[in-house]
Amino acid sequence: TSGSTGGEKLIPFTASLRQQFQRAVSAWVFDLFRHRPALRQGRAYWSISPAVAAGRRTACGLRIGFDDDAAYLGAAQRWLIQRLQVVPPDVCRLSDVESFQYCTLWFLLRAADLTSISVWNPTFLTALLAPLETWHDRLCFDLRRGRPEPPDSLPPKRSSQFAAPAAGRRAEELQAIFRRDLPWLEKLRLIWPKLALISCWADAGASRYCEQLQSLFPSVEFQPKGLLATEGCVSLPLLGRPAAALAVRSHFFEFQPVDAPHEIRLAHELETGGHYGVILTTGGGLYRYELRDEIEVVGFENQCPLLRFLGKADCISDLVGEKLSEPHVRKVLQALFEQHHIRPTFALLASADSRPPRYRLYLQVPILGVTAPLLGDLAAELDCRLGENPHYAYARRLGQLAPVEVFSLPAHGESGWAIYRRECVARGMRWGDIKPLLLDPRPGWPAVFETFV
Repeated sequence: TSGSTGGEKLIPFTASLRQQFQRAVSAWVFDLFRHRPALRQGRAYWSISPAVAAGRRTACGLRIGFDDDAAYLGAAQRWLIQRLQVVPPDVCRLSDVESFQYCTLWFLLRAADLTSISVWNPTFLTALLAPLETWHDRLCFDLRRGRPEPPDSLPPKRSSQFAAPAAGRRAEELQAIFRRDLPWLEKLRLIWPKLALISCWADAGASRYCEQLQSLFPSVEFQPKGLLATEGCVSLPLLGRPAAALAVRSHFFEFQPVDAPHEIRLAHELETGGHYGVILTTGGGLYRYELRDEIEVVGFENQCPLLRFLGKADCISDLVGEKLSEPHVRKVLQALFEQHHIRPTFALLASADSRPPRYRLYLQVPILGVTAPLLGDLAAELDCRLGENPHYAYARRLGQLAPVEVFSLPAHGESGWAIYRRECVARGMRWGDIKPLLLDPRPGWPAVFETFV
């Protein structure tokens, strides 16, 4: 597993752990198909990530990593999902990101019967769709001839492997849609008229990006994913509930109250409104493993707790002892954006190399951007609100930290999220694993963002 709050870790994936995942995923899929029969009338796209690193094995020969989401399922379920998959799993073996995007879009465009999409990060899907406006003529041409040919051509083996029956009629339908003078969201609706549900992260730092994705598909139902980590499955989404249900049949769970870290509670001892850290004991061999995820109990389904993911409890930046946490930074920024009626497409608080050290907020706002006076107001108010953390306020009073700065990324320049994602991949993360954060404690972000101005 890789994440934006730590280095790489290898997690044993055993038969018993697979069974524990399967119990939760099966309940989720059953609930979906039972209450949304339209999903049974077509095929699905379950996200896969490009192979940014070559396949690896441990010293004793065990394979490292999954190909796609279906790896969490049992053999029969995987067989069914792969038959219903719009995009074949072999696409993930493309190491070039542009070729991966092109081939994925080619298969998606073939699928007029697409009914559901399951991705982790909502920005994964928006980034995947972004080149469609540029590539649509080329993609339609390739649909007619029955094989994808991305700008950087595929190896001959892959090109023949992805070959499919020519889809001339579908290409004509799509070209007619692309030529029409319609808003982009209306074109997307016509391209996939049966698309009924998109499943993705929608809590914590992903909430802002989920709203952007929803604006592209206003008539499609969105379902937030539960809390699913490589280490274990904590909760599963159920339709019509305010939050995901604790996966009580998957692992043994313990909970650590945020305001009383020396206490440990079991599931039946949780209280509505309480904030807790999650501790797992799993069939994969993890014993009392601190997941470092913070959750809130928002209610109960019968006696089963309903949980909302709040953020990584260990996503903490500590330059001089201020201990800024991601959940607190997110709460502050959301309040600040609402107050000033700002809807940024990208925001990230990171450390800046200065003496004394300081934090810098990288902000990208569409259309007109942010005016210089507003940047100054935002910086002053953000500095004040971060002072709700007494350690931060103390460091500011002592002069250990300089005031916060706000750095505006060009409104019409490259997407801040695209820059962030590319750098994360360069640092060894998988494309689909990159989590939207509002605080990234890793160094080096000024050199990344300020190069593009």
